[in-house]
Amino acid sequence: MDVLKTSFFIAYKSIIRGSKSMMILLIFILSLSFINMMFISGILNGLSSLIPRAFIDQISAHITINPQEKPQIKQFIPNQTLLRSQISTIPGIIATTRRYNLAGSLAFDKDKSGQYRSLSSSIMGIDPVQDSKVMGISKLTKYGSFLSDSDTDQILLSSALAGGYGVLAPSDLGGVVVGDKIQVTYANGIMRTYTVKGIYADNMGIYENFISTREAESILGTYDNASQILVKVDLNKEPIEGYTDKIKTMAPNLKLQTYKVALGSFGAFLDALNLIALIVSIISVAVSAVTIFVLIYVNALNKKRQIGILKAIGIKQKIIVYSYTIQSLFYTTVGLGIGSMLVFGVLYPLFLKYPIDVDFGKISLEFTLVGVLAGILSFSLTGILAGFIPSRIVAKQDILKAIWG
Repeated sequence: MDVLKTSFFIAYKSIIRGSKSMMILLIFILSLSFINMMFISGILNGLSSLIPRAFIDQISAHITINPQEKPQIKQFIPNQTLLRSQISTIPGIIATTRRYNLAGSLAFDKDKSGQYRSLSSSIMGIDPVQDSKVMGISKLTKYGSFLSDSDTDQILLSSALAGGYGVLAPSDLGGVVVGDKIQVTYANGIMRTYTVKGIYADNMGIYENFISTREAESILGTYDNASQILVKVDLNKEPIEGYTDKIKTMAPNLKLQTYKVALGSFGAFLDALNLIALIVSIISVAVSAVTIFVLIYVNALNKKRQIGILKAIGIKQKIIVYSYTIQSLFYTTVGLGIGSMLVFGVLYPLFLKYPIDVDFGKISLEFTLVGVLAGILSFSLTGILAGFIPSRIVAKQDILKAIWG
């Protein structure tokens, strides 16, 4: 106990009487290092969180129900209304919708010269109201307006396929705008002319166009069927596997795919992002450790004479080492405090209000409790070690050598 009291006393006097500029510099660098670590980690966490959300919102719902892949099975899910109503009784199901998947060729004569530019594309028949509850295409409609249930002669185009909207695609129609007429020839030979009602921002490369289910059923000659059923769930209530198990009991002959499977290669990309976030955190901690080590070591070297005198009057070496370790911990704690206030009191709310706008969504700072605690703990341990090691090196020097420099 006396050792700690003496160590705290010496540390306190050193801090009070020490160089204020050195102390401010050290705390500033520590705060900056912590802010840098948390900021980059928060941005990468936000990005890795946004990608699955955007994927689920634009490409694949939480659960996609498809017909069986066996040749003898029809290409449609029959009696979709009844099946969807049964699925909706499962606790945690937010909404369901159906889609028809049609293949067709789109043609557009921009100059009205008889020279058509064409491409093959997927055309989805959707229930606009229900689809908006499950997927986010309606929110991405940047030009014109989204479809309505009664639309039979209008189409919603991908900005990538329309052309001229800054989104790259293997091929496009050369600059379609809202109100233009395009011709669509379906795989069954039916040809229709549609007015472009809206163009959505296809920043994730969906390359799909949309018509109403009413129009799709008139082309396919079917009713109350679906190429696929999309299901949105509340993952806070139950894991995705729990929902699929329950749906399988209602539709044992249908194929279910979760968003986790659909993510595919995106999963490897997210793993890479998480690895980058970890590497950045390690580098930030390492930079802080080196910074503290150098500054504490220089500070200790400048006080070799004082250390020599302390040893000469009988102060134990471990008390001297402890006192410098306590000083280092003090600087680290203050740096962490200031850094935390700036990160969570300024940057975090600022990015919630003004997130970074990217092509497929908005990125804000995101933190996990485990990540924050790990960052604080690693910084604290770094401060202790970076103060302990250099002070131990200097304190080991011979008394006379320390006094005379």
